[in-house]
Amino acid sequence: MKIGVVACDMIKRELDKVITAAPDITDVVYLEGALHVYPQKMKETIKSKLDAMKDKVDIVFLGFGYCQSLKGIEAEVDVPVVMPQVDDCISILLTPERYAEEIRKEVGTWFMTPGWAEVGADMVIKELHLDRALKYGKDPLEMAKRLFTHYRRGLFIDTGVGNEEYFVGKAEQFCGVFNLTLEETTAESTILAETLEKCRRMAPGSQK
Repeated sequence: MKIGVVACDMIKRELDKVITAAPDITDVVYLEGALHVYPQKMKETIKSKLDAMKDKVDIVFLGFGYCQSLKGIEAEVDVPVVMPQVDDCISILLTPERYAEEIRKEVGTWFMTPGWAEVGADMVIKELHLDRALKYGKDPLEMAKRLFTHYRRGLFIDTGVGNEEYFVGKAEQFCGVFNLTLEETTAESTILAETLEKCRRMAPGSQK
């Protein structure tokens, strides 16, 4: 059995822990985290990667949430695909139940996994499509601050990938820029491991 992986760079550290001792994974491609800013373009990019992999593997683990455009992508490609059935990467790493619980605590929460903490304000600028403001002589970061006023809390999620001091430091910097109160939590999601195991069971010719 040969399993391919196409995944978002935002969950690379967490997924690497799951696949590092998996000899049946033969091809791994990580795509930049900012792709979800343009959902349709992201979908076409992912489909092209899946198409390029279809003759090399038996099945592909797609390491993305739905991200506004990927629900049902399994039926649009010529290789078997298994992906987490959740909305986004925060749901993958925190679980949808914990995600909803934290939103109930504070609607204005900006969630930061290690990957999100590291990219910081740059990702917010991309999320809000403010990188185009430079063309008009405006400061994207200052515009982001004005549009970010409904957020109150920054929640750093320790996913167990190590180097916690570094990532918390990045989260503190982010919260300082956007005037958020930093809180921390831990995540013990098994969604990645469970989806990879489902991928093995569903691979053509699998005996599991």
